[in-house]
Amino acid sequence: MTRAAVALDLGGTKTAGALVTSTGEVIARAEEPTPAKDGPDAVLDAVASVARQLVGQAVDRGIDVRPILGIGSAGVINPHTGCVVSATPHIPGWTGTHLAERLTERLADIPGRPIHTVRPINDVHAHALGEDMFRRNSGQDSEGTTVLVAFGTGVGGAVLIDGKPQVGKHFVAGHVGMMPVPYHPEMDLFVPTAVDPEHLILEDACAGASFPRVYRTAGGTRDFATTRDLFAVAESDPVAQRVIRVSAEIAGSFLAGLANALDPDRLVLSGGLATAGPLWWEPMLRTYRHVRISGIETLPEPVSSGGAAALLGAASLAWADENPADPLS
Repeated sequence: MTRAAVALDLGGTKTAGALVTSTGEVIARAEEPTPAKDGPDAVLDAVASVARQLVGQAVDRGIDVRPILGIGSAGVINPHTGCVVSATPHIPGWTGTHLAERLTERLADIPGRPIHTVRPINDVHAHALGEDMFRRNSGQDSEGTTVLVAFGTGVGGAVLIDGKPQVGKHFVAGHVGMMPVPYHPEMDLFVPTAVDPEHLILEDACAGASFPRVYRTAGGTRDFATTRDLFAVAESDPVAQRVIRVSAEIAGSFLAGLANALDPDRLVLSGGLATAGPLWWEPMLRTYRHVRISGIETLPEPVSSGGAAALLGAASLAWADENPADPLS
């Protein structure tokens, strides 16, 4: 009989889920919009609904479901208690939510297929675990230290040592988006749109969500609904080119600083900006090479697992005998 685990990726706009085998094969999918503005109960109901749909698909296909569910979620997650320690206001009331306990309650009455354990983790930590799972199952090297940085709507990160996430004493390890911006001669470009203009952080300069606003304050004449739209016309728009270049150079300097401090075996990049092409990648890599310590051979590389990383990471939590993210395990 085929066996699979329920893996979930709880995002601000949608909750995606999959049935995933122990070797990382995705054999079924489901998703629903995340009713973020309606608060934790509504979000948990939607998440439980996705899980139930997947269990239903498993029953219909004769698939044995593992009683442990893995979920990646935005916010600072205590993987020992399953509680959301802190989160942005995007989901009102999400901070303090006992995610593991309350989701387990919603899934306990599934006839014959109860899920008795829910293992949550920060969403970017899930990306790193998914990349590790993909590499191991495809015969790639995954031993040693892996640093993953996600440059997407926001900026996040994770550190794995031999496949185990390093969550830190207060579970905030990897929240690199809150780190100060390294010096750049054009860093004032991001001051007008910063939350705290006197203390620029990495998300002010390197989060994709900020690009359309920065473009306008930098003298751009167009209105972009998304960062993807900005990239689409950047080759013919000098202001757009400048925004992308300066942001990429700051990202490269920051990544080199990480490499200088941690000397990782691999430095993996995920998120929309990391896959946006040479307009972002080339200035980032040029600056990285300039700032890194001579002798460091590790270079930034894109994720191998692509868009499946978050779900694979959640699945790896479900398939492990002990929670790899729990600092007490």
